[in-house]
Amino acid sequence: MSALPETATPIRRSAENDASAVKTLRKALAILDAFAAAEIPLTVAEVAIRAGVTRPTAHRLVQTLIADGYLTQNPRDGRISPGYSVLQLAGSLLDTNQMRIESLPHLETLAHDIGERANLGILHRNQLLYLAGVEKPSLPTIYSRFGKTAPAYCASLGKAILAYLPAEELKAYFRQVPLVRRTEHTVTDEAELRKELAEVRKKGYALDREEHIPGLYCIASTIMLDGAPIGAIGVTARALAPLREHVGRIQHTAEVISHVLSRGV
Repeated sequence: MSALPETATPIRRSAENDASAVKTLRKALAILDAFAAAEIPLTVAEVAIRAGVTRPTAHRLVQTLIADGYLTQNPRDGRISPGYSVLQLAGSLLDTNQMRIESLPHLETLAHDIGERANLGILHRNQLLYLAGVEKPSLPTIYSRFGKTAPAYCASLGKAILAYLPAEELKAYFRQVPLVRRTEHTVTDEAELRKELAEVRKKGYALDREEHIPGLYCIASTIMLDGAPIGAIGVTARALAPLREHVGRIQHTAEVISHVLSRGV
């Protein structure tokens, strides 16, 4: 009696379907990441390149995301940008993020008293991610600057966090992140950066001397929880000397936020 041909079992088919679904999901998330990093609306071809997927795949997933409101397409030029459904997720996160909630009043006080912009950021996927910002008094008071990213190695808030990472995590960071020059002042030598991070731990604050954006300086201090760096606050200005007068105030504010968060654990 001849053996029956082997067929995929229901379990095997289910596993294959799950793997395919996960693969598709990762591609869709890569497309959303591409829009998060883009400063202008994109074409499908540009999406495909930035997300690392084929153009037909990009077209199919983009249309699905448009249908669900996560992306929107301009009918005039066909270019695509984030849709309003993204705001529902972002709004939920911002309204429930305890560090942002507890930090905002202190950021507002810093911005008012120092007369410059105050920011809050965390390390997310090896990038400095801004969670909040309060504009200086001469401009309208707005809680903005969330969702923007910057290279952690050349931003004071990023360096304030990197300085307190465990040795293995910092080693992994330098292994994964290329040190690209953003301005003529950007430090791209790992040894030099490690030396600077050691100084940050010693002094308790980090500096950005036009390393990320020409003409902008920043002083930042770390927010700690249970001995681990979970974020940083900083103040940005067009000159460094006036900011240095407020180092103690910035450090104290970071310590207050750390203390408030520790009580909620």
